[in-house]
Amino acid sequence: MNTLQGPPDESKEQHRAELRRQMAVQYEVELAMNALIPNMTNLVDKETEIAKSRNMEKHQLKNLLAVALETSSVEVVKNYILYQVGRDTPGVSWRYKDFGRKLVKRIDELKRRAEQITRKTHPDPNPKEPDPEQTAETWMLLTRAYLGQLNRYFYYRKEETRWPAETNR
Repeated sequence: MNTLQGPPDESKEQHRAELRRQMAVQYEVELAMNALIPNMTNLVDKETEIAKSRNMEKHQLKNLLAVALETSSVEVVKNYILYQVGRDTPGVSWRYKDFGRKLVKRIDELKRRAEQITRKTHPDPNPKEPDPEQTAETWMLLTRAYLGQLNRYFYYRKEETRWPAETNR
C-alpha cells in the first residue's frame, strides 16, 4: 500500500461530514449564548448578587473555568462546584444565597439544550434519539461557554464594586 495516499474517498467524505457537524454544533452553541448570557447575568445580579459577597473572588471562578477546560465530563465540573459549596462552611462564597447549587442547576438545564443542538445538527433530519456521546460533547461545549461568560461577567461586576464612585457615572 502506498502510504502517501490518503484514506479512501468514503472515509474522506465521512471525515468531512463530521467536520461539518462539528462546525454546525459550534455555531449553534454560539447562538445559544444569546439566551444563556442573560440567564447567567440574572443568576449573578438578581438571584444571588454573588459579586457583592466579600469572600467570593475572581480566582474562584477562574479555577472553575480551568476545571471545565481540563475535563470532558460535565459531571466532574458539577462535582467540583459541589465540593466548593461543601468547603464554604461560613456560607460566604459558594453558599452565598445558594450560588453554587443554583449554578449546578443551570448546568443541568444546559443538557436539554445540548440534546436539541445534537438533534438539529444530526445528519439524519429526524433522528429518533440524540446520540448520547454527541450530546455529552455538546453539553460540555455549552458548559464551557457558559462558565467562560460567567467568569468574564463576574470579573466585571466584582471590579465594578471596587471603583471609586466618581468613575461610576
